[in-house]
This record gives sequence, C-alpha cells and structure tokens, in this order.
Amino acid sequence: MSEKTPINDDRLTRTMKRVRSGRTQVFTEQYAKDDNNAIRIQHERKEMYAELIDGEWYWVNGCAECNGEPRDWMTYIECEKHDRCSVCGINAKEIKGAGVWGGKHGWTCNSCHDAEELDRRNEAFSKLDGEEPDCSYRDQMICPHCGSELCSDDIRESQDTTCYVCTGGISVEVEYSFHYTTTVKGKRITE
Repeated sequence: MSEKTPINDDRLTRTMKRVRSGRTQVFTEQYAKDDNNAIRIQHERKEMYAELIDGEWYWVNGCAECNGEPRDWMTYIECEKHDRCSVCGINAKEIKGAGVWGGKHGWTCNSCHDAEELDRRNEAFSKLDGEEPDCSYRDQMICPHCGSELCSDDIRESQDTTCYVCTGGISVEVEYSFHYTTTVKGKRITE
C-alpha cells in the first residue's frame, strides 16, 4: 500500500463494516439488519478505497501497478494511468462501445481478445495438419473440429457444448467404467 490518507468523516466509526459497490464505499454498523442508514462515500480518484487501519479509516490506493505489484485476477481497481489493455496498452477511456475481458494479468480490449482467439484457433487447426482428431473413448474431452483438449470438470452427463478454442458445436457422450478397490475392515482374517 503506497498511498494512504485519513478519511475525515465524523459519521464513520471503527466498529462499522465496509463493502465496496464499484467506487462507492458503503459503511454500516456491524450488526445492522439493513442498510437504510448506510453511509455512502466516494473518493474523486477511482483507485482509492476505504480501509480500517489501526482503528482509523483511510483512503488507500488499490492500483496494483502504483503499489509495485503485478496485475492479476484480483486487481480490478486501477488508476487512470494504469487502466490499460494488458496487450495493446489502450486506455479504458479510449474504448468505445463494448466492454473488456478480464484476464490473469489485467483486462484485455475486445480487439486484442478477438486477435488472441483467432491465433489460438489457427494454431489448433495447424497442429491437425488436415487430419481428423481421435475423439473416441478418451480420458480427456477432445474437440472433433480442432483437436483441442477441453476442460471436462463440469461435464458429468451427455450433453451438447461448444469448443472454447474454435467455437465449433460438440455433442459429448459421457461413458462410465467402474473400478473397485477393497481394504480390510477391522482385523485381517488369515485362516
């Protein structure tokens, strides 16, 4: 935390809980049943948020890059200077229309996201070299269009889905095989 300044608001107490709603800081008494009496405040800079430090409320800078930390999935608070596409560097203020894509190292604009998807798709098809992928009786789901290995964590029954690499439609048939492991319960009998 590289920057902090006291919040001078007599309505705030050290026993209040605080949640963020976008840039707005919402303070309520710890055991309040509703937020009808909530105090809502906002700093003029979007990267600043409220934090209780040593029993006092402070504005702290939440921008990872300002604080010398790498951008990651959790660093969605960014200052005007660092609020940029992680690929091309375009500032969020310059983007017209559609939103952006969150990513491991910060957000990506739609143009860069589309280009990355096209590269991933082209790479998958080039690995096939015109051959059809083997998709039958595999331990991992394989896209029958582009041959990419797909995540099967959420697939537990036969269903239709879409490949995240080539966007091709896929019909998945889940097949189960049973294996058994036994262990002694109690004392092992030998006679």
